[in-house]
Amino acid sequence: MFIKGVLIMAEPKWLKDMNPDEYMKEDFKAEGKSEAGTTIEGIDKNDPDWLEKAAKKVHAAEGSDYVKLDAGLMTVDQLNWMLRSTIGELTFVDDNNQFLWYNRPTNPNYKMKAKRTPDQVGDTMGAVHPNVGDVIPEAKKVVHALRTKQDGHDDVYMPVPTGNLKELVLHYYKRVEDDKGNYAGIYEWVQDLYPLVKYFCETTGQKLVVDPDATTGATYRRNSDPDAKTGASTKAEAEEEKKEEKPDTTTSASQH
Repeated sequence: MFIKGVLIMAEPKWLKDMNPDEYMKEDFKAEGKSEAGTTIEGIDKNDPDWLEKAAKKVHAAEGSDYVKLDAGLMTVDQLNWMLRSTIGELTFVDDNNQFLWYNRPTNPNYKMKAKRTPDQVGDTMGAVHPNVGDVIPEAKKVVHALRTKQDGHDDVYMPVPTGNLKELVLHYYKRVEDDKGNYAGIYEWVQDLYPLVKYFCETTGQKLVVDPDATTGATYRRNSDPDAKTGASTKAEAEEEKKEEKPDTTTSASQH
């Protein structure tokens, strides 16, 4: 969600039922200050060179400088290398609604599922999101829900329908807390879940089939192309495969 672009996501019912009079109060101009006192002042948050200017102002560690973590000691370079290699796309926004970091891909030709660019770092949430349709209200809803732990929730799952039954891009938002449990921001994780599910099935010898009795997923399947190049088989084909499946004593198929 923290991107330039319009995404249509399937939000959970508890999120849909939130009061807009409350979540629309979220300050997407980021005019306040982080409760942790980490907001860097005196630099325009939407300046495309914010990262370099802010780092210089606070004499930020970089390169071979060491950073002591709660369970480790690493250089800034090592942290960058590791995070850029982490599965999925990560983003961090602080409690003042300022976009502070993302794990930039090492491959310059990689097409991000949630596109972000270096010049966006430091931007306010209002600048990161396009002011079209319901994008801003939906983003404010997610932020406010995690800021207030709406109905006890500290995370939000938002799948993005892609029209392909063998691709399920998930935007996962997690409330970040300080050592005292206070709200400190949100990290977002974006990942196509299908490769992980495919690996699980191959490893355990199981198979994905359509559940005719399922009460969820009908809209997703109806809006998906069963003949897509990388798409899933039709329901009929899946059922036929299920009939043809034989007990497999060489794999974990008996778990199915």
